[in-house]
Amino acid sequence: MRLVDAKFDKESGISQAEVEHLGKHFFAIAKCHPDDMSEASRFAGCGYAETRAIIKALKWERKKKMQECETIRKFVKAVGQYAKFNSEDPSAKAMYRQLNRRIKEVDAITDEINKEMQNLTTAITQRDIVKRAIERRRARKIKSANEKTE
Repeated sequence: MRLVDAKFDKESGISQAEVEHLGKHFFAIAKCHPDDMSEASRFAGCGYAETRAIIKALKWERKKKMQECETIRKFVKAVGQYAKFNSEDPSAKAMYRQLNRRIKEVDAITDEINKEMQNLTTAITQRDIVKRAIERRRARKIKSANEKTE
């Protein structure tokens, strides 16, 4: 997975990111609050958009892997219905291993999606906390400066 492009439009506050994964391109956007159009917002917005594009790419990959898994599951079920099928045979065990390996791949991708979503939520929350703290400090400085001039 690689970042192909990230853009920020200062007028609208919209960040766009493009990520390539397994030969397919995924796009996502993030919009800054109108009161928060600083240079730091530009980078944060591009980071949020990139993370959203990564999540889209991972969801697409998971969907593709789940389809493969379902195909193999149907095949294993069909083969298992034959009268002479022996589940203890090495070839049967190999089919089960392949199915279980694919299921684990889907689970790993799901875990990665959840991790990326949690990281995005945490990053947005932390940025909001820092922004509020800065605003409170500014308000206190302005208030104390006004009290000194009076």
